[in-house]
Amino acid sequence: MTRAETDILFLADPRFPGGTSTALIAEIDALHRAGLSVRLGMVLSGMLGGPQVMHPGIAARIAAGQVTLHDVTRPVRARIALLHHPRLFEQLPAAALDVVADVAVLVLHHPPFDGEGRAEYDLPHVLTNLTEVLATDVLLAPVGPQVRDQLSPAITLGHTVLPDWSNILDPEGLPFHPRSPDPSRIVIGRHSRPQLSKFPDTRDEACLAYPDRPEVRVRMLGAGPEIARHYAPLPAGWQLLGFGAERVPDFLATLDAYVYYHSRRWIEAFGYGIAEAMATGLPVILPPQFQPTFGPGAFYAPPEGVWPLIDRLAHDPDAYAAQARVARAEVTGRFGPERLLPRLRALNPDLGRSPVRATRAEGQGRRVLFVTSNGVGLGHLTRALAIARNLPPGTEAAVLTMSRAYRLAIEAGLPTQFIPHHRLTGADPTAWNTALAAEVGDVIAFFRPDALVFDGNVPYGGLLAALERHPWVKRIWVRRALWSPVNDSHAATQRRFDMVIEPGELSARFDRGPTSGATGVSHVAPILAVEPGERLSADAARDALGLPREGVVVALMLGAGTNFDLREIRARLIDRLAARPDVTVAELLPPIRGATEPAPPQVRQLEEYPAFRFSRAFDAMIAGAGYNTFHENMLGAIPTLFVPNEAEEMDLQILRARHTASIGCARMLRADDAIGLDAELAALLDPDVRARMVDRMARLPQATGAADAARLIHDLCHAVRTADVARLS
Repeated sequence: MTRAETDILFLADPRFPGGTSTALIAEIDALHRAGLSVRLGMVLSGMLGGPQVMHPGIAARIAAGQVTLHDVTRPVRARIALLHHPRLFEQLPAAALDVVADVAVLVLHHPPFDGEGRAEYDLPHVLTNLTEVLATDVLLAPVGPQVRDQLSPAITLGHTVLPDWSNILDPEGLPFHPRSPDPSRIVIGRHSRPQLSKFPDTRDEACLAYPDRPEVRVRMLGAGPEIARHYAPLPAGWQLLGFGAERVPDFLATLDAYVYYHSRRWIEAFGYGIAEAMATGLPVILPPQFQPTFGPGAFYAPPEGVWPLIDRLAHDPDAYAAQARVARAEVTGRFGPERLLPRLRALNPDLGRSPVRATRAEGQGRRVLFVTSNGVGLGHLTRALAIARNLPPGTEAAVLTMSRAYRLAIEAGLPTQFIPHHRLTGADPTAWNTALAAEVGDVIAFFRPDALVFDGNVPYGGLLAALERHPWVKRIWVRRALWSPVNDSHAATQRRFDMVIEPGELSARFDRGPTSGATGVSHVAPILAVEPGERLSADAARDALGLPREGVVVALMLGAGTNFDLREIRARLIDRLAARPDVTVAELLPPIRGATEPAPPQVRQLEEYPAFRFSRAFDAMIAGAGYNTFHENMLGAIPTLFVPNEAEEMDLQILRARHTASIGCARMLRADDAIGLDAELAALLDPDVRARMVDRMARLPQATGAADAARLIHDLCHAVRTADVARLS
């Protein structure tokens, strides 16, 4: 296998939400402008504890080609390897790295000890791990004086400590805003991650740094409910905003002064948010320990000295303007992007002076194993096949499914294994999960997937056990929204996955289920088996289905009814429709079903998958409100009478039906509503009503998400998981 080459190889966890990722983005930008080749090896650090979303700025740079993802278990040589964050390798990688680095640098974005002397991480242990993993000496690069001061010989183990590796920041991305504050109305602000230790310890201390005064308004970006509870009752002039609630440049533009004070327990390694505020020309007030980092670019005072400083500046426009210029100049001089290349060339003088060979690592493409539940419908398997179809060329996919419609995966050309669910066979659940762990483990051992994607409501114990025995496999849960409360106990299992993808849900704003407030979830648009534009034309679809080109065609697709009795409502609907000589009825039979229920001869019973491909043949549809059918019909603008499946273990189909009925996009009929049936059917058969539905549906969001889900999965395939060797099963 050819060894890829690059100028710079970053080893980082791109899911970090704060300054570490922001600093990484700034370095990627600077290196891209300098014309250097840059690769990113994703390392999934155990410190984040569960699924997280990739920082959008890093994702954007990957998509733009500024940095190339590289699986560092595959051969790569780098002139310089930069490891961003000391806790990245608290645990060993679950698979051996194949990295040759001329120079390796561990950037210490965090101090080894907190403000009270408690260990934040074990630096000697990390250095031992890295020395073994990279088989080379690792240089240490503290991001600022507060980290450097803690680097005693006892914990650096003889490793060379470089000059401060200050985060870089491009001031051009933060507009300079000269201000003339009104002394009668001063706006003070700060921004950080919503971490309690990043705020003053007590309410009294906070009110000194962020004064509770009638002429002062305080805006805190990144202050969640925990902060509100800690400082309750909040001063009247305080406004707390969630992390990411406003773009940082927009937020800073609303302020007259920036004030940052934190807990005595916390040591700020650098202070990227502070540098951003200085770059915009805001006067910044900090505790004295920040002076070695920011110099004359800020003011320094104890909390009780904050208001006198701000009041003086507000009444002295010349001093205020002068400090704005100094702050901007200090950021440019201390942290500007032009400082990065000399820093790197001091480590490797050849960097950028001769191009690296344009080589790619050869070998097999990515492999993805899809595992789906399903004994009831087709939704989970259908989503898996839709995502598999959108994986990049060269990616191999295989399916292990509990769906009796497994032949659909075989027909799609995918290696497929069927494992019947214990409800189908009557097996003991405990014994079944033990067998499932063995089956999944065997498939993993044979197929060697980079990632396993589970689509189902409940991650089975056997599945999780198999993953624990194969820690190098990235694990992804594709989990739809609108959970019923009956599944509440299963929501917490998301911490066992590296990524949770939630397919878009048009009725998401009504979701009150156990997953509705989950963090770390990657959201994509609705996932469809067939894109709306890929459907056959109306005439072609009717010809393919053997339906007349003229007249009204109504499709009936209520589902298998294996967990919710739909026989009576189906019979009533067929009776009414069959009595209409001007209507052709096409009953779409699910691939998963028992004995086919009888129907009068004028009802055409068809089995087509995916049925959505033929949906332009239908003037209207009567259907369940399961995830796939609901979103296909809404995005495909098919006038529909929804009959929701209300089984308690299902997603809340009735919410979807009620929502779209209430906004005129659909009609709704509950399965036990014999009285309302005729009125709803009459409305569906009214061409004016259908036309209004189509107009309303055209206003719904039209994006689809299978390609985005496939990209997220493919990107994660390049990551390396870390694992606690002593705890592996």
